[in-house]
Amino acid sequence: MILVEIGRSFRMPATIAEQRLTTIVDGSDRLTGVTLLVNSALASTVGIVIAVLADSLGRFIVGWLVDRDPIIYHDRVEFLTGENPLALAGGALAALIVGASFLAIYPASRRHDPARLCVLWLILHCFRQGFVPMALAGVDRQSDVALALTHFDLPAGIDMVVGVGGAIGLLLVSLAAAPAFLAFATSRSEIATPPRRVGFVARIGLGGGLAGALLAVLFFVPDTGSGLVSAIPLFGLFTAATLLSAPGSKAVEHDPHTTARRFSWGLVAAVVILFVVFRFALARGIPIPPDPETFFVS
Repeated sequence: MILVEIGRSFRMPATIAEQRLTTIVDGSDRLTGVTLLVNSALASTVGIVIAVLADSLGRFIVGWLVDRDPIIYHDRVEFLTGENPLALAGGALAALIVGASFLAIYPASRRHDPARLCVLWLILHCFRQGFVPMALAGVDRQSDVALALTHFDLPAGIDMVVGVGGAIGLLLVSLAAAPAFLAFATSRSEIATPPRRVGFVARIGLGGGLAGALLAVLFFVPDTGSGLVSAIPLFGLFTAATLLSAPGSKAVEHDPHTTARRFSWGLVAAVVILFVVFRFALARGIPIPPDPETFFVS
């Protein structure tokens, strides 16, 4: 009995130490989890803003090519002359090109750092920016892509084909995002079970996407009637489909040395720079060719 009591006396400090260590580790995990969510929100904001910029530049360039005298603003592109509807599809085309370009270089980097997380969100939002107008072509004859299709002598029903293609593309991108998000886990145990995978994707994907969308609203106010401000909060919801594929995403190569959970001042700098460009340059309107004296419209 004495030996048993002595043994217990030696085990008790170890047990207390283990409990304290567990508390410290759990607190650290919660802290890094919050940092990952913040980085994801900032990256989503950058992705949304650049996707909208790519859309506007596409309209701007195609509008210039078809002689519509475009003016680019922070939330829209206005055409002063002409009626060629091709300019309306320039935005979706440009967004898909930018998304595909970044997708081509994405596998080249194996470091799961904030920059890679930002590129992932940029790819997702550019494809969203391109596929949504395509999907609308099948249900709305007055949508941008549907009007652009009327410029060509195409068979009847082509708008439905484009619409279905856009919807499928949007769904596939959303579903394929789950393994990409799960790769930012630091250990296999963090995403070992379906509920854990869903929770991880919900935090970094859905939570970060919604928070980033709300932050992006600041780039496009005041609302000038384009409808962009009211639509932006919905931009983060398209990753909801990602949750559907998260439970089955088992073959994921996670990076134990990921630095995505360290707060990124680079993402903060990117958000600030883009905010200055949108609020103090594009908000004033830039035509082609720009006025040599004022450069801006207002």
